[in-house]
Amino acid sequence: MSVEIVRDVPETEWKRFLENDSEATIYHTPEWRAFLESTFGYSSQYLFATDESGGLRGLLPLFHLKSRLTGKRSCTVPFAHECGILGDRDACTALITEAIDVGHRSDIDHLEIRGPVDDDRFIKANTFNSFIVDLPEKPAEISTILRKRKTRAMIKKSETLGVTVTTSSDIEDLKEFYQLNRITKQNLGVPCHPWKFLENLFSILGDHVHLYLARHDGEIIAGSIMESYKDQFLAGYAAADPASYHLYPNYSLFWKSITDAYEDGYRTYDLGRVHLGDEGLMQFKRNWSPREKVLWYSYSPSSEQPFSGRDSGIYRLSNLVIRKMPMPIYTKFSEAVFAHFG
Repeated sequence: MSVEIVRDVPETEWKRFLENDSEATIYHTPEWRAFLESTFGYSSQYLFATDESGGLRGLLPLFHLKSRLTGKRSCTVPFAHECGILGDRDACTALITEAIDVGHRSDIDHLEIRGPVDDDRFIKANTFNSFIVDLPEKPAEISTILRKRKTRAMIKKSETLGVTVTTSSDIEDLKEFYQLNRITKQNLGVPCHPWKFLENLFSILGDHVHLYLARHDGEIIAGSIMESYKDQFLAGYAAADPASYHLYPNYSLFWKSITDAYEDGYRTYDLGRVHLGDEGLMQFKRNWSPREKVLWYSYSPSSEQPFSGRDSGIYRLSNLVIRKMPMPIYTKFSEAVFAHFG
């Protein structure tokens, strides 16, 4: 059966295809495309593989980023921790070939697919892993997630110290999360999400995103933004007031969102990706007894190494500079550069 590559299909057909593909994620959806284009003005080309009758057989989303900081690349897709090619073998082969041709015509240095690609034109790299909790089918089995004594103790201690967790759709609460996120990201020495990123995330993704907030004595001390799609629940973004660390709010946030996800019928809870060099965060996520998933990112041409990122001297130097910036300057700096690192 022959395969034809087209640039546009009816959105209803697109969504129906995703519903029937077990590898589809929220990052493959039309909503995520609208979110990225609206927030950053990225140029995108979505490649769809169809059969002779026009039936949809595959999908490869492409965003073109031309940056003086990170080079010229096509990516599937910015700000996604995993977004691979969807479709059968013939569809995937045709989509890969077309994506490489698009890159050549667009003067792109390399193509980055956030998933494994079995093709000699690509090199694979593993710099992140994710941690996935398989949610049980029976209510009595939810406690098996807390097999580790330390995790149970930290949740109990956080509750005893008076930390409470709720969800919110209030724009003022989202603004407070934004303030916490700025502090958290500056302490890490990296740019923070611009306000427009968070605002559009909720206005465009709608019911696919959820804001969790931890409070102590009525004050918001930590928060996390979760994403949901089909039977998947994903921990997307987290922030906390450093002065609240002794209250262990992140343990309360994770446990509340895990139990909510279970009660709402989700089957997997993704604790989010972690850079392999971040041993502390990796250990925190291992405390929830997940299965560890290796994230392979694929790059073409295969003769080139991908952007060195956190391993580079420039990255380490920028960490030091960012931590010393006054907050107003740091905020403006983040707004100017954040889109380059998707």
